[in-house]
Amino acid sequence: MTSPIAYKILVIDDHPETLSIIQRVLQQQGYNVLGARSGFRGLALAESENPDLVMVDGMMPEMDGWEVCRQLRGNPRLAEIPIIMFTAVDEAEQKLAGFDAGADDYLTKPTEPDELLERVKTILENRTPKAVAQTQLHEPLTTNIRPASEPKIPLPTTMSFPNEGSITAVLGARGGAGATTLAINLASSMASNGHHTTLLDLDLAQGHIALYLSQKHQHGLNNLLAQPETQWPQVVQTEISQYNEHLSLLLLHKKLADEPVALRPEQVQNLLQPFIKPNHHLVIDCGHQISPVIESVLSLADQIIVCLRPERVALANARHLLTYLHEISPLEASVQAIIFDFTNQMNIPHESLEKFLNHPLLAILPISPTEMNKAVNKSIPLVQLNPQAKASILIRQVAQQLTKA
Repeated sequence: MTSPIAYKILVIDDHPETLSIIQRVLQQQGYNVLGARSGFRGLALAESENPDLVMVDGMMPEMDGWEVCRQLRGNPRLAEIPIIMFTAVDEAEQKLAGFDAGADDYLTKPTEPDELLERVKTILENRTPKAVAQTQLHEPLTTNIRPASEPKIPLPTTMSFPNEGSITAVLGARGGAGATTLAINLASSMASNGHHTTLLDLDLAQGHIALYLSQKHQHGLNNLLAQPETQWPQVVQTEISQYNEHLSLLLLHKKLADEPVALRPEQVQNLLQPFIKPNHHLVIDCGHQISPVIESVLSLADQIIVCLRPERVALANARHLLTYLHEISPLEASVQAIIFDFTNQMNIPHESLEKFLNHPLLAILPISPTEMNKAVNKSIPLVQLNPQAKASILIRQVAQQLTKA
């Protein structure tokens, strides 16, 4: 019999605690488990990873489990993947709706681990793992499967989903607040830690990243958005620039006379979908204006970081912006605030700033104007120019936290 580790299982649940528990239960039995915290993210992973089994929660915001089932069954490449649906609602109508949408089995939460594993085993029985079939392997894959008697590993207090990757949206409380600087340096730090990272410029009004990094080639987001939307998944790779081994760029190239870049809110999911894959991190510079397009981006983000400076207008804007973001963001999204101190003379106490914002600060970055100018003139991220600067160290720490390395 094939070892469980050859089977790839995709679990979709918007509750981080539930997702983590199910992942752990399956991983302890040797299964290769992917996690997604939204229906959209789950469908993107199903498309890129072609799992052997999908387990999906029925009750999720934006896209529920029944719609996930319907879309999987409507995709010829994914239509044969078995689906187990689980939900806290134990009603016959809900179960019938799940089966009607295409689910193969139905579990009511909370489910005992033994029952969950038995259902998974039954579904996968007599199925050849795709990883084995595709590589024409005929021997069982070797793995270190924990014996049933071994104590289970306690869940960490901070949940991590290393297979899923992440979307980090960076937003300025006003112009010049540091959003572009943070997006560039966060992406660079993630990449320098070995994480495959894409930096996407969605500051549609300005598009300064290409200028900052002296990326003079003409391909990029402009070309991509000029193509029919149905072709985006096929042509997106040709519009991406490789900055280094682990960092890719999808940039705007704007001139003063250029027409505004045309992107509609309903197109955002299709634009971001190619970047949602395991062990990949997407950092998006959202500029400083909340448009319908940026609202669509924020609705898909795992982390939202608001950048501001310690001055009256930025602080007032940030206070309103943080309140608004908590109202519109997905429940599982993390909203953070970072202050850029370009004077190194800030005399407002940390606690006073947090009290005014009614929000904790993730970091206060002391940016040397001299070093900032050098980084811009050399067209390199600040974290590369002076890795030992306090701001560089803090940015790397933030990047590590966001990637849960």
